[in-house]
Amino acid sequence: MKRNLLGLVWLTGEEAGSKPHAVHLTQSLLGKSILQLTIEAVRSLGPERILAVIGAGNERSDDSFAPPEVEWLRGGKTASALAAVDSARDLLAKHPSKNLVVLDARLALLSQRTMRSLLLAHQREKNSLTVAAGPGEIPLFVAKIRDLLAALSGPGRRNRTQGGIGDLIRFISETGKKTGTYRVRHPEESLAISTPQAVSQAIAFLRGKKLGELESRGVIVLDPVTTWVDLEVRIGRGTVIYPSAVIEGRTTIGMQCRIFPFVHLIDTYLGDRVKVLSSTMIERSRIEDDAQVGPFTHFRPNTVVRPKAKVGNFVEMKNTVFGEGSKAGHLSYLGDTIVEDDVNIGAGTITCNYDGFKKSQTVIERGAFIGSGTELVAPVRIGRRAYIGAGSVITKDVSPESLAVARGRQVEKPGWVRRKKMK
Repeated sequence: MKRNLLGLVWLTGEEAGSKPHAVHLTQSLLGKSILQLTIEAVRSLGPERILAVIGAGNERSDDSFAPPEVEWLRGGKTASALAAVDSARDLLAKHPSKNLVVLDARLALLSQRTMRSLLLAHQREKNSLTVAAGPGEIPLFVAKIRDLLAALSGPGRRNRTQGGIGDLIRFISETGKKTGTYRVRHPEESLAISTPQAVSQAIAFLRGKKLGELESRGVIVLDPVTTWVDLEVRIGRGTVIYPSAVIEGRTTIGMQCRIFPFVHLIDTYLGDRVKVLSSTMIERSRIEDDAQVGPFTHFRPNTVVRPKAKVGNFVEMKNTVFGEGSKAGHLSYLGDTIVEDDVNIGAGTITCNYDGFKKSQTVIERGAFIGSGTELVAPVRIGRRAYIGAGSVITKDVSPESLAVARGRQVEKPGWVRRKKMK
């Protein structure tokens, strides 16, 4: 529900690198940028509009810099919150009866609870200005727009806009209006993230919070100290996360899964009761119910492993659908391949999907058996329940229920080693 409220986030020039070691607002904190997290805190209040005032030296580099609903304003040398408000004066003057929440874009750790409590305290006390209080000065306040603009329009306006929040309290008080404070309960939320040290502090705080939320929902995290889980990851009840797992992006993991050590998941879907064994990497892929993959397996984007399939060590797949109940035990590459149900892929099988100009597809139909050391040169189709002899190089389609062998005839020359040594 939209409230009688506007939001203003101000960005100084520091984030663009005007100071040594400054951290840019695009810096990721568990999968979300600093600015994105700050905007989400403002959005939780349901404002009618969200404004972002950009200081000198700070440029938007791409469309992902902030959510699309943000309205951007150029602020010149915006060195303070008051200068940012002054930069948006003409727009704010059109909404004199509304409240305005103003905060530094680097306050990415603010919780929805803190933001709502601040606004409720402001409304309950009928303040013209309510300032967040905590360790040090927190660049966060809520003000009635009419009173805020009037306070900044007094004598010496230019000097007033260069002041700090303490000066703003004085300016408002001088007009006879009521001011108040709201104490932020968790000091971590007051951290303005502008240095590499602050980034690591913020990540530690967010990581602990995220893991705590998962544990409260029945996820078992065996070693929180070494486990990395991004903010948008979803994990089902009863799943066990072993030490040193990294789970990033919009990954979704079902119930009662096992994620073993050194697994790395990126934007991946896992169904229920999936086992991902150690040192496996999965990117933008889908592993369905009761499947088992790993160890040392690499799933590149657009791979789907169907229910109850098993994929073992040193197998790589890319843009491949691997059928229900099918098995690829070890040492194989399947790229641009459709593997139907109940197929056996022998060790060392390779789909030769690239001819130097284009990618082509291999199709292995239901129940086929691919012998070890086979090369399938795409485009090619292996029929239902067909057998491919070990060591074959298959370049033509194989009919259903056929045996195909394509390899050189074995030749033996008795006494060859002795004669070679004599030479």
